[in-house]
Order: sequence, then C-alpha cells, then structure tokens
Amino acid sequence: MKLILEERDEAMRRAVGALALPPHFEVITVPAGHPQTKPRALNYALAFARGELLTIYDSEDVPEPRQLRDAAAIFASSDSRLACLQAVLTFYNPNENWMTRQFTAEYAALFNVVLPFLAKAGLPLPLGGTSNHFRMTALRAAGAWDPYNVTEDADLGYRFARLGYETGAFASRTFEEANTRFWNWLRQRQRWLKGFLHTWLVLMRQPVILFRQVGLVRFVVIQCLTLGVFATALLYPFLIADAVWLIGHTALAASLRGPLSALIAGFSAASFLLGYCTSMACAARGLRDLGYFRWYATLAAMPIYWLLMTPAAWLALWDFLVRPHHWHKTEHGLSSLLRPAAPGNGRRQRHGTALSRASSP
Repeated sequence: MKLILEERDEAMRRAVGALALPPHFEVITVPAGHPQTKPRALNYALAFARGELLTIYDSEDVPEPRQLRDAAAIFASSDSRLACLQAVLTFYNPNENWMTRQFTAEYAALFNVVLPFLAKAGLPLPLGGTSNHFRMTALRAAGAWDPYNVTEDADLGYRFARLGYETGAFASRTFEEANTRFWNWLRQRQRWLKGFLHTWLVLMRQPVILFRQVGLVRFVVIQCLTLGVFATALLYPFLIADAVWLIGHTALAASLRGPLSALIAGFSAASFLLGYCTSMACAARGLRDLGYFRWYATLAAMPIYWLLMTPAAWLALWDFLVRPHHWHKTEHGLSSLLRPAAPGNGRRQRHGTALSRASSP
C-alpha cells in the first residue's frame, strides 16, 4: 500500500506522519514540479511498484472488502489482452441533498449501465480515475499516464484500445463522497471537461492512424465520448432552444403544408424525447442495481442538472486556453455524514475507515 503525497501538501504530510502506519504501508512524497498533477504523481510512484497488478484509489475511497481479490481472480482467468478492470463508483451520501442525488443518478447510469455495456461490446471506455485495476505489463506498455492530462484515466483507456488491449468492468463497488456544494462540483466538472477536450485533441493529432488502429465503430465511439461529451455540455441550452424552435416551427408548417412537414415534426419531437427517455432509463436502471427505488423526482430533474454542465464547459474551455494543465483539486470532507454525531455515519464506520477533511483528485 503506497500513500502518494505531494511535497507541497504540508498539511497532509503532517497528518500522515502522525499516524502509526502498519509495515505494509509505504509513504511516497512526490517532489514539487510541473505539471503539478495526479498523473505525474502516479508516474513517479510507479517506479516503486513491484507487483503484477496495480490498483489506484483516491484517498477518500472506501472499496468493498473483497474488491482486490475479485479483480485478481478475473485477471488470473483472463488472457494478457485484459489490461484494466474498472470497478463501480458510487456514493455513501446519495440522499444528502439535490446535488448528491443527481450526482448519484449520473454515476449510476455511467458505471452500472454505460461502461459495462461498452466493456461487454469490446468498445473503448473512459476509465473513472479510481478503483482502476491494472495489469502492470499493459500499463507500462501503454506508457503509463500522461502527466499533462487532467483526465489521465480517460486518456489511458483510449490508449489501451489503440494498442489492442481490452478494458473490463466488474460489479464490485467503491464508495466515495458525492459533492454537496455547487462550486466544489463546478471546479471538479470543469477539470473533467477540460480533460475530455485535451484527450480528443491528442487523439486527433493523427486521425488517420487512430482510425486504422481502432476501426470505424471504435473511432465513432471515441468521438462521442470525448468531443461529443464536451460539445454537448458546451452547447446544451442552445441545442434545447433550437430543438424546441424546430419542433414548433415544423409543427406549424405541417398544419399549413401537409403530410411531409408533419412527418418531419414528428421525427424531431421523437428524437428530442428519445434522448431524454434513454438517459433517464439508464439512470433508473443503474439506481435500481444500487438498491435505490422510486427516485422519480430526481430522474425528472435530470435535464435541469444537465444545464449546470454548460457553465462548467465554458469555464473548461477558457481554462484550457489560459492554463491547460492546471489541476483543480476537489475538496472532500464536506458531507454532514462525516461529522461524528451525524446520523447515517454508520455506513462509513462499518467499512472501518477513519475520515478527515482533505483535498484530493
């Protein structure tokens, strides 16, 4: 177990230094430098890793007890093309407020529905940044992490695909703290969207080579999951306004011009509604898998939550232009469930984890 700390993070270094760590823990201090990012720290610590498998956890994570054993068993029964396994990320404070409920529904759709589907279909998938279980030979063959990319996980997932490796998903869960405050969420989402843009630009430096390496279907999937995610967040309210205008305008034309205009109006409305219904169905399925039922109000409010992505995307675009490699840290320890006297803290206590206020990726 290697605790990777930054030289500049004196508060964390003091806190860890005060702990009586068991002998199987090793503290690695990453020298200050540029870029000051998580992937740079991971690359530095990789030199000290000796095992055949490697797992990344954020400092606030609480994985299920058998997760490492389950991942090792899957690797042992798979061939060397399996480079990585992504566990399910979810939250221990899903019902704390409106923001945490929306965050939980979003993650439920992604980690319980979308990523397992992509993995089963053999398609590229963006890794989640934590609870990633790697085969060391594949990780080193891929060049480890890009120290300049602020979504190093997604970038690495696509690099595996380019090299012919497979990425899998398995059902073991890792509990995290869902963002409870908008500004903290905004900074985190700004970094993620900036990283998606960065990843797309890197991948598309040589689009013909990328196409030859991954094929047509995977090429399209990569476009959708990088530039598609960023552009949708950037333009979401404008696309809504345009869709509403188009549907209304075509419906008016249909009443005046006949069947063809009516068909166009119906197709526009169906496409508009299908996108919403599909997203909500994925979220509902993922929530059901996690044991959360009757979150009807949360599912109905998802389009409002998506509107919050737009300011994050525009900030990400500006940030990419002025400081492309800056890492906006996410503050943790804000949940009321982490207060000693708060009800509901039992879930975290059952996992045997001491919690503290900290900043981490």
